Amino acid sequence: MTTHESALAHAVASATDPLELAVVLESAGVTDRVAAGAFGVPDVFALAELSHDPQAPLAEPVAAPAARRLRLPGDHWTFHLRGLLYAVPAAVALSLLPGGDPVASTLLLGGLLAAWAGAYGVTAVAWAHLGNLDVAASRRFLRRALLGGTALAALLAVPTVYLALVTTSTMAVDLTTIALLTAQTAYLLAAATLLVCGREVWLAAALLPAVAGVVLALERSPDLRWPAASVALAVVFALIATRGAGRPRQRLARRARVYVGVQVVAGLLVGLLAVFPAVDQLVRPGFDPLPLSVTVVALPLVLGMGLAESLALRLRRRFTTLLATTSSPPVFARAARRATLGAHLVLGAALVVMTAAVVFAVVHGGHSFGTEPRLLLLAGDYVVLGIALFSATVLAVLGAGGRAVAALAAGVAVLAAFLVLAADEPTPGWVPLACHAAVSTALLLALGVLVHRRVGRPVHHR
Repeated sequence: MTTHESALAHAVASATDPLELAVVLESAGVTDRVAAGAFGVPDVFALAELSHDPQAPLAEPVAAPAARRLRLPGDHWTFHLRGLLYAVPAAVALSLLPGGDPVASTLLLGGLLAAWAGAYGVTAVAWAHLGNLDVAASRRFLRRALLGGTALAALLAVPTVYLALVTTSTMAVDLTTIALLTAQTAYLLAAATLLVCGREVWLAAALLPAVAGVVLALERSPDLRWPAASVALAVVFALIATRGAGRPRQRLARRARVYVGVQVVAGLLVGLLAVFPAVDQLVRPGFDPLPLSVTVVALPLVLGMGLAESLALRLRRRFTTLLATTSSPPVFARAARRATLGAHLVLGAALVVMTAAVVFAVVHGGHSFGTEPRLLLLAGDYVVLGIALFSATVLAVLGAGGRAVAALAAGVAVLAAFLVLAADEPTPGWVPLACHAAVSTALLLALGVLVHRRVGRPVHHR
């Protein structure tokens, strides 16, 4: 009898129901991958339900997959490059964002939010297929989503730009706007594909022309050919990375489809929270966009999200180790909460250091605090928001992603109410940022309480 079979026999003898049996199995080191490879079932829950029924024999052990053709998160050190991979496109977007026309800015910002939410959904579907150990289906979906999503973005951009020209007095939207709307969708979907496939180095290589363009833009006006080259390379690399695509072996479960919908909503909410200062400027009668010297403090937040993914992965591994080595629930709860608090403190310290560096660079470059008092306010705001979004990520790791999305939705609703109430009222520029900071702080407190309550419970980690 193997170690896993012994663990199963012990769990069956001690558990009183399938849910308890699943927890006992995971504490003994029987993960979803072990359940699939050793017992021929989709996951630990299926193994628990099958084992708890004495009339249902276990499936015959099956051979483990011969080779894993797709890297999983954390399999390689390149996973920790993701913060830089997120920051480069953000820097490019900030340098290209139109500063004088609200219509063009609204179109590009709306397209960015839609593409961002779509990338969340595409990633969730791809990982759902990987959860079924179906690499070919995951790659097939990623490739189709990339090609279909890009084509859809182009088809929607044409009538949208035409409608903007007909219904407004702007002349700042043209074929370049259509190209930008299509390109940002293509890039986000290609980047999502490469990240799911574990090809961070490929994405870094694709971003080299964009980096060169940003450097050259410091001395002259931005040249769109550089970021266009990066988009084209990212799409080509994504198509290469999805070779070996095939039809899915089984349909996605209903709970997987629900999870995808939750992820799309989560992506949209995160995007709205992050770009609220820009949205506030767009809806006001007098369009006064925040200067680049202020919006640049968003870069530490973007970099921090890459660090947050690494910390979340580390927490998952720590929780798995605690489940396997701790038999006392109170001891488990204390250790898990210490690990979670430590991860939050690490992220918070990193955000503070990066933000201070950016603020110093802006001030050293000749921008005074008296001229732009919003700089410090927005900088502190994004530090708090970054920690709050990490708490939401931890809740998702703990199986409470729905609660995190509900909290984020409440925050967005408060900001939307502020925009409605203050739309026609002349308010100082710091007031919307103060409102955003208050919402970020409230989210951090609420999500922190939810994490504290949830983290002490042994749960299913996929």
